[in-house]
Amino acid sequence: MAIPQLKAFDCVDHDPIDEWVPASDSDVHYSLCLHIGPPDEEGADLFYVDVATPQAINEHNLGRRLKERGIVVNPYSWDNVLEKVYETLRNCTGDNWIQQSELLAKHFHWEFENYRPA
Repeated sequence: MAIPQLKAFDCVDHDPIDEWVPASDSDVHYSLCLHIGPPDEEGADLFYVDVATPQAINEHNLGRRLKERGIVVNPYSWDNVLEKVYETLRNCTGDNWIQQSELLAKHFHWEFENYRPA
């Protein structure tokens, strides 16, 4: 069983996200793009997830949006976000990328979600 690998990440709102420091570590919300792929191969698929603190969820009515696929951290820190991502990756082991990506899609929005070949 292999663990999917985080190969890169980016955020349109705060670039580079790993260096961004919010005005408040308790009121944070943004969308994060995770580049995740098989550990022994090049390339990755894109997975999207909203990151928020409990205060931001309450103040901006984000509960429904984050209920199924979101990362909630309190207080906000990039290290806390990464730990949640790595925890999810460790829980999405599989014998192959198809199994792993299907498990990841339960936690993150996958670029190939609902894809139907022509």
